[in-house]
Amino acid sequence: MSVNSNRFSLCKRSNQIYYVSYYLNGRRKWKSTGASVKGEAFKALTQFKELLQARAGSVSLEQFNTQFLAYGEANYSPKTLTLYRAILTRFVSVVRNMSLRELNAQHIDRYKSKRLMALKERGKQEEQQKVSPTSVNVELRMLKAAFNTARRWKLLDSNPFEGVRLAGVPEREPLFFSPTDFEKLVACIKGNWLKEIVLFAVLTGMRRGELLNLRWQDVDLHTRTIQIHSTPTFRTKQDRKRAIPLNDRAFYLLQSRYGKDTSEYVFTLNGKQIFDGWLTHAFKKVVTRAKLGKEGLHFHSLRHTFASWLAQDGVSLYEVQKLLGHSSSSMTEVYSHLQPEQMHSTVNRIDITLS
Repeated sequence: MSVNSNRFSLCKRSNQIYYVSYYLNGRRKWKSTGASVKGEAFKALTQFKELLQARAGSVSLEQFNTQFLAYGEANYSPKTLTLYRAILTRFVSVVRNMSLRELNAQHIDRYKSKRLMALKERGKQEEQQKVSPTSVNVELRMLKAAFNTARRWKLLDSNPFEGVRLAGVPEREPLFFSPTDFEKLVACIKGNWLKEIVLFAVLTGMRRGELLNLRWQDVDLHTRTIQIHSTPTFRTKQDRKRAIPLNDRAFYLLQSRYGKDTSEYVFTLNGKQIFDGWLTHAFKKVVTRAKLGKEGLHFHSLRHTFASWLAQDGVSLYEVQKLLGHSSSSMTEVYSHLQPEQMHSTVNRIDITLS
């Protein structure tokens, strides 16, 4: 679609309504502004020009990034917005600034290859900074979501990320603490605030953000349940709500904390909300101190521990999925290898009697 941006004009017709005269693909066309006052008509003309130029592909990647991040201020958590900002900036630096409508699958494949090659180009001294296929896939999914917004805004007719293949990821079992290792870990925790959070994470399977943003108003000690939902300062994953049942240990832990301070938050440090960075740093130090002989254990491993222990004890993956708040069963299937006995009991239901 070709729009001549220099050939727009206003004309008032006999019905006292102003019309826009413009050229599209070389042909003259007319569009009503719906306004009989010249000032309002000029405002409608400006908006119409911007709309046509956007549809013609004059919105660049950098312009879209600015618009999308402004939209994200009201629609994403600060953490998610920071991630979007970094990914969108990196994407433009790799594929160069261009019109949205110029972008195609070849550009996206180049970005994907460039990010994966970073894994091979960096030396061993920078091993912690390497880009894993899993991280690249996260970037591709977030870019696809951003460009779905561009399509919804009519800046694109279709999403160029549709059909782009994700990077191959070797199947990995989730890292979790064995009961013995967990005992060692807890024994190395000095701060009571950290010990309570670690215990509660394993007892409930809650995510770090859910724990640190848990408020007393969302705890029902009578029914022994917790309500997880988004708030003005915290967004759950995909804005999903769920209720978490409390087992006896989790219930008694909360009961012992109730009324300890005046904070609205359940878990606090010196009466104040605990931030992600504090918890992550403190937990890493404890894992190092415990000398468990496993690499890659982090706070999210407590959530894996909750799910793994349940699966090992014969709890169905369907129940584990609901307790974790997974949106699909495929996310929970990583724990299926922990239930070999259950698989045997299932296949043994087929019985053939031979003469």
